[in-house]
Amino acid sequence: MKLLAIDTSTDFLSLAVSSDRETVVFHERVGQKHAEQALPHVQELLREAQLTLRDLDGVVYGQGPGSFTGLRIACGLAQGLAFAASLPVIPIPTLDSVAEQAGATRVVACTDARMQQAYLASYDLGTGHRLSPILLIDPDQADAELALAGDGWVGAGDGFAAYPVLTNTRWGRQLGAIHPDIRPHAASYLRLAQSGRYASLPPREADLLYVRNKVALTTREQQARQR
Repeated sequence: MKLLAIDTSTDFLSLAVSSDRETVVFHERVGQKHAEQALPHVQELLREAQLTLRDLDGVVYGQGPGSFTGLRIACGLAQGLAFAASLPVIPIPTLDSVAEQAGATRVVACTDARMQQAYLASYDLGTGHRLSPILLIDPDQADAELALAGDGWVGAGDGFAAYPVLTNTRWGRQLGAIHPDIRPHAASYLRLAQSGRYASLPPREADLLYVRNKVALTTREQQARQR
């Protein structure tokens, strides 16, 4: 499949284009400059892959959770490009990408949700299934959030770097290895989309997976967390 993948859920701008010959990738930290840099780099990747937008079979994007503004940028760009070329969109959760890169069958993916919280989910990649919902957790109260059966589990994602206390939970002690440097990556989205497990949707049905339904804590909530 010829696909474009877009992720702006973190401070990285992650883009990839797959052709019949190769996959070309742009994956760099851009801070808050996703909106101004994304489209020029998409155009450059298409040129490098010797494709036009209309040659593609679809546009993949990181559905969330992640940065609220970043998620909206990726979704809006995917919708706009897909509408322009009459293509479907393929939304894929960001934690699915993190888990896919872990190099293991049983994975706990965990990313930093900011505001002293993390996003968390467990996976059996042998069957291709997410075993738990994508959870929003308080790291200090995360001991009962997961139940991991068997052994061979690894952890992946920057949530483990942001909240080392997670490795002291009951399920955290079951992790044989932890890869805290893994982030959502456009090349991973391409591999997931090509698996056929994710639905292709009309651009008007593109949606986001926020998990957290609040952008910021109130002053009272911030004070409560500091006690």
